[in-house]
Amino acid sequence: MKNYVDVAYDKKEKPITSYPDELARYLYKRFSMQPGMKFLDNGCGRGDFLEAFSRLGLETYGTDIVQGCKQTQLVDLNQGELPFSEGTFDVVFSKSVIEHIEKQEHYMQEMRRVLKDDGLLIILVPDWKTQRVIFYEDPTHIHPYTQKSIDRLLNMMGFRGVSSEEFIQLPSVWKYPVLKSICRVLQLLGPVKRVYKNKFFRFSRELMILGTGRK
Repeated sequence: MKNYVDVAYDKKEKPITSYPDELARYLYKRFSMQPGMKFLDNGCGRGDFLEAFSRLGLETYGTDIVQGCKQTQLVDLNQGELPFSEGTFDVVFSKSVIEHIEKQEHYMQEMRRVLKDDGLLIILVPDWKTQRVIFYEDPTHIHPYTQKSIDRLLNMMGFRGVSSEEFIQLPSVWKYPVLKSICRVLQLLGPVKRVYKNKFFRFSRELMILGTGRK
């Protein structure tokens, strides 16, 4: 049987693009990261974002249930202990992972454990409100999340300074926030019902939830 990364992130179906570098630069600047910071991508897949943050000068580490890239350290994210000491990382990053996790409390506890005091957790997860029609087209999706549920989860797990927001996956919108008004108009069309080829039309409506908190 093929593993999830090989199927969902087949390079013919999902070729490597500039998006990982663009998102990494955006988050690096927004959250005032510095070269040399220790950074964990928890559920790093084939390593696209891990490598993007590494190119910005961070000391990067990756974990996942399958060997998607050379830097991946194998761990059962549902119930295994991350192979790092308490208080190791300045930043822990999790993108499109927790919706696949059955035991989300364990997953969150482990990320908090390996963060340094005042270390930053950044979590990105599909927004149920805008993706509810297509969410279970991925058979490995278990738990859906909303902005409110991510906010509550971070608070329940003891993070400080918690923030959550609907996040538009379009670098043009990050650069020119005025474009958000166009996205809001398109969002009036309702939840996404299929994957659209036009990236602006797709990602103006297919939102993520961005949640952050500090240990």
